[in-house]
Amino acid sequence: MTDDVIDELNRLRVASMPSPGSSGHRKRWTRPALTALITFSLVGGAAAATAATIQLWSPWAESPDAVATYTLPSGAECELRIGNVNGSDPEAVRAVRDFYRAASIDALLTQETIDETIAQLRTEESTWMNDDGATEAAGYGTVHYSADSEYDSAVNRILTNTLNSELARQGIDGSESNLRYDGEGNCPGADW
Repeated sequence: MTDDVIDELNRLRVASMPSPGSSGHRKRWTRPALTALITFSLVGGAAAATAATIQLWSPWAESPDAVATYTLPSGAECELRIGNVNGSDPEAVRAVRDFYRAASIDALLTQETIDETIAQLRTEESTWMNDDGATEAAGYGTVHYSADSEYDSAVNRILTNTLNSELARQGIDGSESNLRYDGEGNCPGADW
C-alpha cells in the first residue's frame, strides 16, 4: 500500500467515527453504503493509476450494472463501474440491480445537483488523522482539501442517496436484506 492509500484509509476511519455528543449509533444500511464509497474512493486513487495503465478491472466490473463517467475539477476524466450486488433477499438485490441498470446516471449527476451536494458536504465535519494519530480539521478551507476528492465524494453521495430513496420508495430495508454493492473507479491524473 502506498502512503496515499494509507492516508485515505486513516481519513475515512476518522471521518466515520461518531462526533462528540452523538449517539454513535448507525443503521446497518449505512455500512454497506460506506463500504461502497470506500471502494469508490480507494480505487479512484492510487490503484486507478495501475488500472489506467493496463486497463485491469475486477471480474465483476467487466460487466457492471451501471457506468458513470464524469470530469473532476482538475480535468481528470473518471469512469465509475457499479455492481457486484449481494444480499440475503433476492428481491432487494434485484431492486438494486434494476435501479442501477435503468438509472440515467447523467441525469442524476447534473452540475446543479453536484454543486448542492458539495455545499452540503462542506457543512459536515471532516477530520484528518496524522501519522502520529493526532487529528485536525480537514476538507474545504484546510490544508487537507482536494477539489477532486470533494467532487468525487459528491458523485458517490448522489448515487448512494438516490438508490436509498428508491429502496425506501419500494419498502425495502437494506439492513434487513444485508445489501452490499461495489464500485470501482478509474480517474487517471486526478489530484487526490
